[in-house]
Amino acid sequence: MSRVSSDALADRIAVLPEDERAILEVLLERMGKGRQQYGVWNVDDGRDYPAETLDEVIDALHYCAAALVRLRRRAGQ
Repeated sequence: MSRVSSDALADRIAVLPEDERAILEVLLERMGKGRQQYGVWNVDDGRDYPAETLDEVIDALHYCAAALVRLRRRAGQ
């Protein structure tokens, strides 16, 4: 994968619809938090990304289910 220049990246971001820019901002914010906590991302760090992805997706499903339970309780369902 070739490296994209900052200007080219800015051009691509500029034409995104509002919701897509909002999603990108959330992703960039999360990446910044990760960088502060763990350091710069290194894709060649030897981690097993497929296995970690499965674990993270399962965790995310748990968090989503817990949030839905809370919402339903608050709604009196």
